[in-house]
Amino acid sequence: MSHHHHSHETDPLIERVERGVAHAHYEAHSKWAGIRHKFRKGFAEFLGTAILVAFGSGAIAQLVFSHNNSWFTMSLGWGLGLTFGIYVAGGVSGAHLNPAVSLAMVIFRGLSWADFVIYSIAQFAGAFAGALVVYITNYSAIKDAAAEATIGIFITGRQTDAVSTGAAFFAEFLGTALLLLVILSTSDKGNTPAGNTQPLIIGLALTAIGTSFGYQTGFALNPARDLAPRFFTALFGWGLDAFTRQGWYFWVPIVAPFLGAIGGAFTYDLLVYSSGPSPLNN
Repeated sequence: MSHHHHSHETDPLIERVERGVAHAHYEAHSKWAGIRHKFRKGFAEFLGTAILVAFGSGAIAQLVFSHNNSWFTMSLGWGLGLTFGIYVAGGVSGAHLNPAVSLAMVIFRGLSWADFVIYSIAQFAGAFAGALVVYITNYSAIKDAAAEATIGIFITGRQTDAVSTGAAFFAEFLGTALLLLVILSTSDKGNTPAGNTQPLIIGLALTAIGTSFGYQTGFALNPARDLAPRFFTALFGWGLDAFTRQGWYFWVPIVAPFLGAIGGAFTYDLLVYSSGPSPLNN
């Protein structure tokens, strides 16, 4: 008996309480860890897309307010934003950061429709958050400027009246198709897989697309990147003009990127891809 007593240097009650506190602390930690694990792909897409839009729209804000910036530095801002967003999310979700990319992955690379829904919601929320960050950062300058001068920080559109809706649609289709060609080729083990440098290559591809084909429309190439900030501008002071402007142009950067992504992926798989399952290989 006495031996048993000596092994309890502290009061059993205190021991139990300490154990309980330690257990509760661990529970709280593991509960969040469990939630994070369950939703980690969505969280990664959210954060990556927020980073993409923050850097990209942030670059447009500098273009608008500095009056001496260049189209190229703005294109580079979007490309670097995409690079950083992919590094932040890539190892977890694959870093699509774009519902059009996710749709192409459903059709051509076996992503599930359930994941497509989760990814799209996360991408949309992330793009909204990215717009919010840019708005907060540039708040005083935006308030000081005319609404028409600042709405382009957040949304895309026909840059001049000379650009028809058809030309804009084709530019968005082509740009997204080119982006998918680079994404799929640098992911292809049977071609030139880019490994850890892939985010940089894809970001440079977006910069090149913006530089070479981007001026007519502002190269959205991404339904979430354009539509979520459109909702943001409608809610934060620009009103319904966000949707009605340029003859209800807003549908173009939604529909054209989805079709362009499918077109780009189809072209790659038709002409090049042979190292894995695809509707064109099965």
